[in-house]
Amino acid sequence: MSSAETPLPLAADENDAEPPHPPKSPHTFSRRLALAFAVVAALTAALAGLLLSAVWNYQFTQYVQANLQVTADGVAQISAQAYPQLGGWTIQTMSQIPRFGPATGIGVQILDPSGKIVYDDASMSAHIREIVGLGGAQNKDPESEVVLEPRGSVVTSKVMVGGRQVGTVRVWAYSAGALMTDRDQKFKRGSLAGLTIAALVAIAFASLGGVWYASRLVRPIERITETAQAMKAGDREARTRLEGNDEIGFLGQTFDEMADAIEADREMERRLTADVAHELRTPLQEAIQATVEAMQDGVLPADEERLGIVRDETMRLARLADGILELTRLERGSVPFTCVRIDLAGPVRAAVDTHEALIETRQIVLSVDIAERTYACVDSDRLQQAVGNLLSNAARYTPAGGRIEVSVRRDAGQAVIEVADTGMGIAEKDLPLVFSRFWRADEARATTSGGLGIGLAVTKEIVERHKGTIGVSRRSGGGSVFAIRLPLA
Repeated sequence: MSSAETPLPLAADENDAEPPHPPKSPHTFSRRLALAFAVVAALTAALAGLLLSAVWNYQFTQYVQANLQVTADGVAQISAQAYPQLGGWTIQTMSQIPRFGPATGIGVQILDPSGKIVYDDASMSAHIREIVGLGGAQNKDPESEVVLEPRGSVVTSKVMVGGRQVGTVRVWAYSAGALMTDRDQKFKRGSLAGLTIAALVAIAFASLGGVWYASRLVRPIERITETAQAMKAGDREARTRLEGNDEIGFLGQTFDEMADAIEADREMERRLTADVAHELRTPLQEAIQATVEAMQDGVLPADEERLGIVRDETMRLARLADGILELTRLERGSVPFTCVRIDLAGPVRAAVDTHEALIETRQIVLSVDIAERTYACVDSDRLQQAVGNLLSNAARYTPAGGRIEVSVRRDAGQAVIEVADTGMGIAEKDLPLVFSRFWRADEARATTSGGLGIGLAVTKEIVERHKGTIGVSRRSGGGSVFAIRLPLA
């Protein structure tokens, strides 16, 4: 087949592609949490059962030991009373010892002082014949002689006659329930049954409580998830409205605050776009484009005055671009800072000297109060730029006859640089927005004296790079007070 006949792979039809499914709200967390409660309850019940069983067995062992000891002491007392003063252990003596035997589950033996078994409850006849000599050794059947060995826990009691020990009684139980009465057995079975029922009830209640608690715990999380999905779908007003002092309540409140901040940023972006468009459109259309077209049409002469207008507007656009670029670099941290320990009086006075002519031209009174020997680790040029931005901003919005006050002082281990003015001031609602990019008060926006709207944002970035803070407040007599706080060095 030639290359011309080779079928080319067809592109997949976009309509054939399966559309992405929206993420479903998770519902497994509540079930897992309820299951965890049930498992914890089961483990707790099992652990409690093991502990109670261990305690029961211990107490029962002590109970059996006490009963065996009572039996041993009783046998020893009877044996001492039946023991003759002379002649040692006789058949008459051992015939008075109470018999228990395997049928009752209790084994009893008596040992003489040398440790030899002289009496065994299970094979008493064979021992008696051996002791009294009946039948002799020739009549003794070794296979018929049964001597049971003690097993389990063994208790002993001394047989005392006339102040001397003539033997030792040894008693043990063939099985754990040998000394248990029917009442004891019934109590044991009832206790185990009650423990089992209590464990099952605890697991059931824990499971129900786990389901209830899991639903209460998951409900606010689901609300946060639904709010996030609503915001993703475009509902900018969606909020969780959660309240409370626990972690989930704080999470909901923080989420709402984040949503408010995002909405504020979006509003700022929309305003920023409008401001940038305004800043670009005004010089381009009203000044540069109109002037150039008029000169091309011969309406206006291409003289130095007209070209100067074009140059000034071009420089204004360049300043706007430079300001945006500088702010971006500061925010990214790509602008190098060389911080050294210097007296803040130097860069502050340099900023004042640079703007003194502008302030005098606007017929504004300038007052300077700088405390000497106020040291901090700063980049002198950048700090001078920050203070200069504050002075330029104060001069722009302070009317003729007003006053600008510059001061440097120490306060609570910090160096404070203040620039106060008696200008138009800032509305209370606008104070949090002062240091935002391209923000300007509405009154100033329409004036030709308005700046680019990024000077205060640049100032804030410079101060924060120095590990300091900057704030603004309203002045009681009108105007604003900008305060830069830097750590002393």
